[in-house]
Amino acid sequence: MTQFNRVTFVVLILAYIFIAGFGFFNMATIPTYTSELPVGTLSEIEVSLLHPAQPALGYREVNYRVQQFKAMSSKELDTYLREHFLPVAIAPDGVPYVVDHHHRARAIQLTGLRETVYIKVLENCKDSTEAEFWQMMQENAWVYLYDKDGNPIEPDEIPANLALLQDDKYRSLAWAVLEAGGYQESNVPFQEFMWGNYFRQHISFEDTDEEFTKAVNEALILCRKPQASQLPGYIAGVGEGSASKAK
Repeated sequence: MTQFNRVTFVVLILAYIFIAGFGFFNMATIPTYTSELPVGTLSEIEVSLLHPAQPALGYREVNYRVQQFKAMSSKELDTYLREHFLPVAIAPDGVPYVVDHHHRARAIQLTGLRETVYIKVLENCKDSTEAEFWQMMQENAWVYLYDKDGNPIEPDEIPANLALLQDDKYRSLAWAVLEAGGYQESNVPFQEFMWGNYFRQHISFEDTDEEFTKAVNEALILCRKPQASQLPGYIAGVGEGSASKAK
C-alpha cells in the first residue's frame, strides 16, 4: 500500500468513526417535553412543570430519597433518573400528570441538584374532553382522590404542582413498615396509601422520631392481624420485625 493510500485509508476510517459516533449521539438524544409527544416517548422536562395525580405524600420517604440522591454523582443521578423515568399522562390542556413515583419527583425538587427529570408518555389525551381524561385516569388507577387525612376529594382539588403536596404521616408510616418487612411490595396502585389508611384506623401518634418509631412497631403487629389479609402485599405471620429495619 502506497503512502497516499495509507493516508486515505486512515482518513476514511476516522470519518466513519466520527459519523457513526454522531449518529449514535443523535439516537441517544432525548427530546424536550411538548404536549404533542406520542405514547411511549421518553422525554426530559422541568420537574416544576409536572402536575401531581394525588394530593399528598409521605415526606419521610421524600427526605430519605433526597439523601439518596445527594449521595450520587451528577452522572450517577442522571443515569438513575433515565432508568427510573416518571410515567405521565398528558391532559387535554397539555399538562403532564405524573401517575406514579411522586416521592422521587418531589425529592429531586428538594435536592436542588437539577431542574429536570425524565418522563415517559403513557397516554396522550390532548384530543379528549376533560371528563374523558379523568374517566381514563380513574379506570387505570392513575389518580388518588383522598387527602392527607384520608378524606375524598375532587380532581380539581389536587394541588397544581409537586411543591404543594401535603404531608400524610400515615403514608410515611406505611413506607417505613414496608421497608421493615411488614408487608411486601405489589403492583397494586397506591398500595402504601391503602396500608396507611389501615394504620390510621388503629394508631394515633405525633410525628416525632420517637413517636414514629413506636408507631412502626405497633404497625408491624397490625400487619399480621386477620383484618389486614385483604390488603395488597399481606404476608401471613409477619410482625416480628422492628422499626430499626425501616430506612
